[in-house]
Amino acid sequence: TYDGGSPNINMMGFGGKYVLFLMNGERMAGETFDNIDYDRIDIDNIERIEIIKGASSSLYGSNAIGGVINIITKDSKSPLDINAGYLYDSSRDHKLNLSVGTKQKWGNLNISSFYKMREPYIIKDRISTGGIYNELNVAGFTNYGVNPKLTFNLSPKINLSLTPGYYFSERNPGTPASKIVREQYYNYNLGLKTNIKFNDNQNLIVSGTFDRYEKYDYFRKIKEKEKKYENEVWRISSQYNQNLFKKHTLVAGGEVLSEKLLNFMFKNESTGGRENAQTYSAFTQQDWVINPAVTLVTGARMDYHSIFKQYFTFRLAGMYRFDETMTIRAGYSGGFRSPTLKELYTNWFHPWGGGFQLMGNKNLRPETSDNFNISIDFNFKKLNLTFITQYSKIKDKINLRGNIGDTLRHVNFHGNTDVLSSEVSAIYKLNRNFHFKGSYSYYDIGKRRSENRPHTLTFKAEYIPSAKYYIPSIIISGKYLSRTKIYDDDSSSFVSYAPYSIWRLQLASKFPLGFTLT
Repeated sequence: TYDGGSPNINMMGFGGKYVLFLMNGERMAGETFDNIDYDRIDIDNIERIEIIKGASSSLYGSNAIGGVINIITKDSKSPLDINAGYLYDSSRDHKLNLSVGTKQKWGNLNISSFYKMREPYIIKDRISTGGIYNELNVAGFTNYGVNPKLTFNLSPKINLSLTPGYYFSERNPGTPASKIVREQYYNYNLGLKTNIKFNDNQNLIVSGTFDRYEKYDYFRKIKEKEKKYENEVWRISSQYNQNLFKKHTLVAGGEVLSEKLLNFMFKNESTGGRENAQTYSAFTQQDWVINPAVTLVTGARMDYHSIFKQYFTFRLAGMYRFDETMTIRAGYSGGFRSPTLKELYTNWFHPWGGGFQLMGNKNLRPETSDNFNISIDFNFKKLNLTFITQYSKIKDKINLRGNIGDTLRHVNFHGNTDVLSSEVSAIYKLNRNFHFKGSYSYYDIGKRRSENRPHTLTFKAEYIPSAKYYIPSIIISGKYLSRTKIYDDDSSSFVSYAPYSIWRLQLASKFPLGFTLT
């Protein structure tokens, strides 16, 4: 969905603060409306996407009760890989991508890059309303980035990966003010990871990452810029993996996470508008294969926050496989989320909509939660069905609340907030040419303040031609989001938002020499 004009992710009824978004297993800096800048991601450089739904792992942060999304980027598959593409669509977007790579005995190198741009334009209503046309200004942008990925095989048992990256974006609203000043965004990141394989059953992974995301006001006439935001994340981690007796898997590790935030919304003169926090974590998870039908998973995690001290969370889950067609999973996981630096220290007057003061709260308490989930998978020859439900009881949930006058302040809800989320998904392969996918999601938080819509439907139909060239593949996809009610301060009054749907038709034809027309 979209929140304030920016993409907003939701998993199991939880927004970006409860979903951990990773790139090659590492966190990403920068946040707007609780979400990272998704334009940083080069979709043409994605090898696969790993998704864990719900609170089901001790290996990641205890705040990830909505789920974990990990994007794995591409490695080269041959001595010389070259991929190039150009896209233009009816929303006037232009996109260029180019990647070059090689696979050798010494390792692997892949350099991917992209360039995207759009000029601003105005959408006008086609139906007259008393002689006055409503207009919607669509902002333009210029985005580009480069992401090298280098892997060295130092020995048959040791490899080393280096992943630097650079990203730039400029937003052009198309308004008279944008001729004077525009927003610019920069990102610099660097990752280093080594995998040491002791034997077929033991290995150690050690990694370190740096990620900085900056926002500026760029004054075009004098060609100067003023920094408005800087988010810097450092992370060092290690993880030891061992297989025992072919039935027991042990994972243990630790990490140090340091975050610094400079924000024009912070008014603390003693810190110069900069705040920081550190988290030190230790975790373990064990998988026990009792027999071919039964598997148990236990886990524990300790997070020590520099402001809110230590907190322990635990996990217990089980899986029972009836046969090749039916699998049941169920589990419990504890959750812990410390307030973000924005929730603690914001002090800013928002000028739009008549104006209001947005305030942080240094007296906030961390959220704690108990999360229970159950899922059932059915796997037939042509049909796959998955049912998953999670119930979360969150204590001291943090949200915005209106106070005296035109002030919104971050507060802890009193007592517990109950969140129920369910999802049904299906994949049907009629034959090698026709594939269908669909899902339905339900989310309920009672009358607590939430922007998430209670019902969501998705659908995808795909035709894959038998011919290798020329005949196009056809994909029809869409989603429907239901009406929602946003309640005011846990009372009976609310604002209703209408339902909407988005649909997409895509055709793609392959040609000789590796060309594809989409």
